[in-house]
Amino acid sequence: MAKKNKMKPRELREAQKKARQLKAAEINNNAVPAIAAMPAAEVIAPAAEKKKSSVKAAGMKSILVSENKMYITSFGKGNSAVLEYEVDNNDYNKTQLSSKDNSNIELGNVNEVNITFSSRRGFESGVEINTSNPTHRSGESSPVRGDMLGLKSELEKRFFGKTFDDNIHIQLIYNILDIEKILAVYVTNIVYALNNMLGEGDDESHDDFMGYLSAKNTYDVFTDPDESDLSKNIKGNIKKSLSKFNDLLKTKRLGYFGLEEPKTKDTNALEAYKKRVYHMLAIVGQIRQSVFHDKSSKLDEDLYSFIDIIDSEYRETLDYLVDERFDSINKGFIQGNKVNISLLIDMMKGYEADDIIRLYYDFIVLKSQKNLGFSIKKLREKMLEEYGYRFKDKQYDSVRSKMYKLMDFLLFCNYYRNDVAAGEALVRKLRFSMTDDEKEGIYADEAEKLWGKFRNDFENIADHMNGDVIKELGKADMDFDEKILDSEKKNASDLLYFSKMIYMLTYFLDGKEINDLLTTLISKFDNIKEFLKIMKSSAVDVECELTAGYKLFNDSQRITNELFIVKNIASMRKPAASAKLTMFRDALTILGIDDKITDDRISEILKLKEKGKGIHGLRNFITNNVIESSRFVYLIKYANAQKIRKVAENEKVVMFVLGGIPDTQIERYYKSCVEFPDMNSSLEVKRSELARMIKNISFDDFKNVKQQAKGRENVAKERAKAVIGLYLTVMYLLVKNLVNVNARYVIAIHCLERDFGLYKEIIPELASKNLKNDYRILSQTLCELCDDRDESPNLFLKKNRRLRKCVEVDINNADSSMTRKYRNCIAHLTVVRELKEYIGDIRTVDSYFSIYHYVMQRCITKREDDTKQEEKIKYEDDLLKNHGYTKDFVKALNSPFGYNIPRFKNLSIEQLFDRNEYLTEK
Repeated sequence: MAKKNKMKPRELREAQKKARQLKAAEINNNAVPAIAAMPAAEVIAPAAEKKKSSVKAAGMKSILVSENKMYITSFGKGNSAVLEYEVDNNDYNKTQLSSKDNSNIELGNVNEVNITFSSRRGFESGVEINTSNPTHRSGESSPVRGDMLGLKSELEKRFFGKTFDDNIHIQLIYNILDIEKILAVYVTNIVYALNNMLGEGDDESHDDFMGYLSAKNTYDVFTDPDESDLSKNIKGNIKKSLSKFNDLLKTKRLGYFGLEEPKTKDTNALEAYKKRVYHMLAIVGQIRQSVFHDKSSKLDEDLYSFIDIIDSEYRETLDYLVDERFDSINKGFIQGNKVNISLLIDMMKGYEADDIIRLYYDFIVLKSQKNLGFSIKKLREKMLEEYGYRFKDKQYDSVRSKMYKLMDFLLFCNYYRNDVAAGEALVRKLRFSMTDDEKEGIYADEAEKLWGKFRNDFENIADHMNGDVIKELGKADMDFDEKILDSEKKNASDLLYFSKMIYMLTYFLDGKEINDLLTTLISKFDNIKEFLKIMKSSAVDVECELTAGYKLFNDSQRITNELFIVKNIASMRKPAASAKLTMFRDALTILGIDDKITDDRISEILKLKEKGKGIHGLRNFITNNVIESSRFVYLIKYANAQKIRKVAENEKVVMFVLGGIPDTQIERYYKSCVEFPDMNSSLEVKRSELARMIKNISFDDFKNVKQQAKGRENVAKERAKAVIGLYLTVMYLLVKNLVNVNARYVIAIHCLERDFGLYKEIIPELASKNLKNDYRILSQTLCELCDDRDESPNLFLKKNRRLRKCVEVDINNADSSMTRKYRNCIAHLTVVRELKEYIGDIRTVDSYFSIYHYVMQRCITKREDDTKQEEKIKYEDDLLKNHGYTKDFVKALNSPFGYNIPRFKNLSIEQLFDRNEYLTEK
């Protein structure tokens, strides 16, 4: 074997310095300005910024290290990885693994510190790009760097049963851990929302009945635990949960999730509904237990295996839910879409009618256009923006959605069937783009080519967009059998139970949450699939046998495809009709009516029991502008109608939220909401006027609004709609951002629970410890190992004595009861629940971080029966004196996370907290 070419010490230091400078420059170039966090007056449209590193833009996907070899991959089709080169870490000899035709990058010089390569196509083709050599680790015998937490080996043993001298297995593992993180957040929020649905007014129950639900128990055990062989204590907890479960059903608030109780006197049908709801809630509770506590050693509780092990009645419910959705989509698909199908058959002369129907099903149901790697919608928008002015005429307003759908379908067929190569070329161009401006230019160029090709087709579609044509086509009979689609249609048997379980979770999420969750899961499973493919390749050929609890990931390719289907069929469900009275109560309460109002009074105000033409204007107005608002539904799920109304009376808070809404949007709100707007007034004055309107909002402002209004009455109606829209938007932004802040701490708790279980395997001092007794124990033990014997496996603490000492101070400034309560407040979103109680005491409202921690600290210092009050009293005095959160208290409460110093700092220091995660109205 050739001898490794070593650098002299000075040369090595200079090369390392240069590599650090290059990396820093790249990081700075990639930084995105936190516009959302800036005061509105200071927001300036930035110049085109780099959105990705030059390394990624040039086509390099990853550098994988396995023992004495490096494997360099490039981006292939979609998210696939192309194995490009193998490099020997001893002499840096390189072997090309890809064919010349399929290769995307050309490798240049490789040395101890840097790797040079160039793109073969697209981005600055031929220009050399530098990146650092990941195998260079000064003073380390292995070319693979260990992680700073010192847990790489334990993670590999947990997931693969043994350790590896490579960075491939750990990267796959990190993708699995990311799946658990996002599930921890969403399941925590779902559990909170379900618990929150039990509450009404000041008598709100905060018992976590979901915490006692377990998928280990059948429905019969849940409804009659005395007949089981469970312990007396567990039976008691089940009975409490059963009582709360029945209370939840009585509130009708499950209707907010689209869960419709059957309108029947058939007791069997009603019982079957209750059984399905119980299964759904029990599975949610089980997932929560799996992601919040280390259950990896128990297959019947492990996140990835429990659904295949528990009683089959749970899987039957998942089958029912998925089949119900597919049936609603598949039933009468051709008849339901016959107008569009008829138009397409008439226009697409080169296609067989059966083929058009199958493609249209693919487009509407499976949404394969979203898997092309670029946006069909953006291409169509560019085409119409530049060339199709006539299609934006008002005459098409009533049919615009139908017209655009048909246009998009033609573009989809072009790339999906006719010109696949053009689609792949477009994907490459977009991947090589460095900025948003470059992407816009690429879309504009492609739109220009498409316009010449599709102009006549678009004109033809527009010519058919009139009521008479559509009406006639709607009356016509379709001579096509639904069996044409038998090979395309999906049903529950096509999905694994893990995918069905994820679909079930979407019942409790809104549209944006569904998209975020499924997009992340698809990305992570896709990455895992690619890692497994590389590991199994003949060139790399490393062991990749997953342990029992993680066998599911062998099917990552299939699950990626299934989750893509789930994403397309899942949607925020319309509230159930059976919950209408409850929703009207919540709607009137959030608008400021007396929350103790009776059902009879609600019916009287809205004339719910009366029949006749033109008498339901107020009912319809409330339905259209409150109940059917996704923001209203979100507020009811996560907050409380009466409390939201009280929070809105706090002008400081409302002004703060309005400050995060862009100026142009404020201008529009001001013009729409204010009866006599002075458009020349300053933005500050406009925001103050809007804040005053929100503060004083009252149901009396809307009770005389007429749904079928004309003239001045219509102007008043439109103004009332705008005011309600602004009010719900401001309250939504406040609550949603606090939920998002809480999510960061949920992830930290999830990681703490997981890491504690891993460290117990390698640190004897932790073997007998219980994290629930003192959440500081992990950080405390790791610090002590550094101080006493310098034996801590944690390099964050071991290599930074100054910061370690700071963490030790913070640990000592807290106590076990304080951090336990902090953990529970995070898990149960206490800040959102108690917002009304304390937000009025804040002197200055300038960030969601400050709101969150002030309310949290007031909750923590609330006097209870515990005997250790000294620290609490000291912090409470500071809170009451300063009317703002105490920085040292934040660090003390976060001391359980001190073992991971970067996370600890990011969660404890406001300036480091990621403000880009805050929402603004767009």
